[in-house]
Amino acid sequence: MEVPIDSTTQPVKESKPDYMIQLDALRAIAVLGVLVYHWLPKELFLNSKLEWGILGVKLFFVLSGFLITGILLKCRDKIELYGQNTGELVRKFYIRRFLRLLPIYYLILFLTIISVSGWNFSYFWHFTYTSNIYYAFNKWDVNSPFWTLSVEGQFYLIWPLIILFLPRKHLLKVILVTILISPLFRILFFDLFKNGIKVQLLTFACLDLLGMGSLLAYYYHNPDLLKNKKYLSNFCFWVGGTLFISLIFTRHYIKGPLGFGLFDTVTALYFTWLVDRAAQGFGGIVGNILEFKPLVNVGKISYGIYVYHSFVAGKITESFTSKLNLSYSKNIWIEFFLQTVATIIIASLSWHFFEKPINNLKKYFKI
Repeated sequence: MEVPIDSTTQPVKESKPDYMIQLDALRAIAVLGVLVYHWLPKELFLNSKLEWGILGVKLFFVLSGFLITGILLKCRDKIELYGQNTGELVRKFYIRRFLRLLPIYYLILFLTIISVSGWNFSYFWHFTYTSNIYYAFNKWDVNSPFWTLSVEGQFYLIWPLIILFLPRKHLLKVILVTILISPLFRILFFDLFKNGIKVQLLTFACLDLLGMGSLLAYYYHNPDLLKNKKYLSNFCFWVGGTLFISLIFTRHYIKGPLGFGLFDTVTALYFTWLVDRAAQGFGGIVGNILEFKPLVNVGKISYGIYVYHSFVAGKITESFTSKLNLSYSKNIWIEFFLQTVATIIIASLSWHFFEKPINNLKKYFKI
């Protein structure tokens, strides 16, 4: 039953600020971990034990679930409280996502085809945002990082329809079911994983990470549930954090479907606490680090860094050093430094001269 709206209806109380600076720092830490994982030796502690890059991808998923669900819940308020057209808001949401994500994604695909790999059948999967399905059954290549973008793209396609059209009383149940799907999926399909099929790349295997971020956003958005949010955060810290730290050092010794199925869920719990605390704002030394301007600026261009980094490693730095006749001993740390600096420069230029002008078109599609 619809609640009638009258002129005394007050604007929805905002339970969090629109811009949370420390979340950009988390993005920076996540994307730098990806660079470390791809460009430094696998036997390095950060890669062999901590797996910083893999954890960085998981942190991106939790952040995405949190931020996108928060936006969608605000859209739902505008529909229910102020009578805005649902179809119009859905259209604007998708257009805004397309403007932010698609231009440099398709740009780098075209550049890679022209200058690195040439056309092959895998590009059908990349152009349709189904790279994760392709890599689940095929070997990695220069475009392999795009599997995560496909997972998020598929999530962005379906999740707005759930958040905006499902009866509000069922939202929490559906979010919880979404979280539970992933560990069950990974456990059930563990035998496929043992046989070389990378089932962890499929969207169903990532829904606990996206779903935990969504659950946090749901509690943030409802002031009456902030007490529940506190309970969630405490649980994620004490239980999730304890299990996470324990499994970081022991998971390689835990064989079988249970460890494979539950590690990402434990990671999702701990990262949910981390995102919650960063959204509120850490204090002290941690807060100073997460508000350190260079780190925040890297976070702002983290999407570009992620999209460009494989292309930079495969083409740009080698061509640049060759044309300038720069010679240096093949030291992995020097290569890492040059590739990282080059990627940040390219991502920064891309943001200011390509992405930002396109992103500014969002003003015509406000939600």
